[in-house]
Amino acid sequence: MIWSHGAGLAARLGGALAGCLAVAVLGAGAAQAQIGRGDAPVEITSDQAQYLQKEGRVVYTGAVVATQADSRITTDKLTMVCTQTKPAAGEDAACESMEELIAEGRVYYTAPEVKISGDRAVYDSPSDTITITGDVLLSRGSEGVVKGKQVIYKVGEGRTIITAGSDRVVSLFTPAPRNTPAPVTPPQN
Repeated sequence: MIWSHGAGLAARLGGALAGCLAVAVLGAGAAQAQIGRGDAPVEITSDQAQYLQKEGRVVYTGAVVATQADSRITTDKLTMVCTQTKPAAGEDAACESMEELIAEGRVYYTAPEVKISGDRAVYDSPSDTITITGDVLLSRGSEGVVKGKQVIYKVGEGRTIITAGSDRVVSLFTPAPRNTPAPVTPPQN
């Protein structure tokens, strides 16, 4: 999977930062991260991006949206941590693949099968897991809503674990309407 930026990002970054960011991230090769199912590229757009090459991080701020196919994370701040190559003598390390995404602020994760909101989310590429914490709400279509303090979502498996710390997990389900036949009135003589 190739990691890419939105078309307007380079124009917003300006001069030298745009050049460094493009070479470091777009030249990163195949990233292993995925926020959704499938092999589509992960696209991140934001108002600003800062590439911290020596730290192996890119920090996006302002109306951040990370999209892969029909899965999306929106947040105030997103930090991409990447695996770095070992530099040759006299060269700088380069971002090789996306290792982790950290979303902070108002976090919303949406995919066709689930919607989750919280205060912080961490996507861990090796385990293909998104952990969302804070006042977390999870919904699956019209099945209902679950409230807790932490949701661990195994992306590839579609499996969700919800915990509430010292509180209790609260679930609200609305039953489907029943098709009850109208009462039969006996004929009057």
